[in-house]
Amino acid sequence: LESEGHELVVTTPGAFLGKTKSCIVVKHRGKKTNEVKTTNLNHIFVTGRGVTVSSNVIEFCSERHIPIDYIRFDGKPYARLYSFYDQNARIQLAQLAACGNEKGSAFAKSIVYGKIKNQLNLAKYYHKYRKEKDSTFSTLFREKTSRIELHLKELGETNDSDHDILRGKLFSIEGRAAQNYWEITKRLLAGMLVFEGREGKGATDVVNSMLNYGYGILQAKVWDAVIRSSLSPFISFLHKPQRNKPTFIFDLIEQFRVQAVDRVIFSMINKGVEVTMEKERLSNKTKTRLIGHILERMNTYEKYRGRRIRFVEIIREQARGAALYFTGETKKYLPYIGKW
Repeated sequence: LESEGHELVVTTPGAFLGKTKSCIVVKHRGKKTNEVKTTNLNHIFVTGRGVTVSSNVIEFCSERHIPIDYIRFDGKPYARLYSFYDQNARIQLAQLAACGNEKGSAFAKSIVYGKIKNQLNLAKYYHKYRKEKDSTFSTLFREKTSRIELHLKELGETNDSDHDILRGKLFSIEGRAAQNYWEITKRLLAGMLVFEGREGKGATDVVNSMLNYGYGILQAKVWDAVIRSSLSPFISFLHKPQRNKPTFIFDLIEQFRVQAVDRVIFSMINKGVEVTMEKERLSNKTKTRLIGHILERMNTYEKYRGRRIRFVEIIREQARGAALYFTGETKKYLPYIGKW
């Protein structure tokens, strides 16, 4: 897939990134440890501490619209370098205008629908292979998915002229659907790893830590798609705008979490890939394996509205779709829904 684009992930603490005529060179303590052809490089992730990036690399990436994302030990992105040329005031003004009308409310509902539908579809996917082997899982599956279906029906009937009130209703539906989804997940992983339920910031178990880290990698990809589409990361509809928080990224990412991260991690666990913690953090080996699997998923082809394209391109198409929707060039925003 290198001919269509590849990523560079820098995990070594204290590494240095420099540039030659045709390569990005990684050095550690003065010795070259790796080099990557600049041809078709599309993203750099820095996950190690104390990493230095030369101005030559930054200039090269800026000119070619290649983002450099910095990721904390727990997967949370804390900084990003990208070209400031990828902006269009017309699109962002249309995005802002949608905050005060039905267009923004419809977008928020669409995002919640996409997230819940993807959770339901992934549960169905695993039930397809477990129903003959695990009657307990099958019974739980029927109970929980019937509730999720009811939540989807409730979502379709939910409306309010006050967007703040609508936002609260949408989060209520999303939260109740998610509770059923994570209860299915708990049973799915039983006997392989301990998973008592979803926990975000501060998680110390391996499953939640992997989910949090994976969502951080996904967030960087979604942010890149948003910037490429000239959208503002800070003008949001489902999540309430907050100072210094990219709440539109939080909106858009919801439709991708299940297929981009959850499915990848559950598959790793089911296949017996070794995943471990060190001092209540993911071990470096586990991080490296997880990043590799997530990026492999990003470059996997799937059918999308009549075309076969990579998952990362689907993310970009969904961001472009949002821009077209806000500017009035399309009448409806359709969320991404993965097949099962």
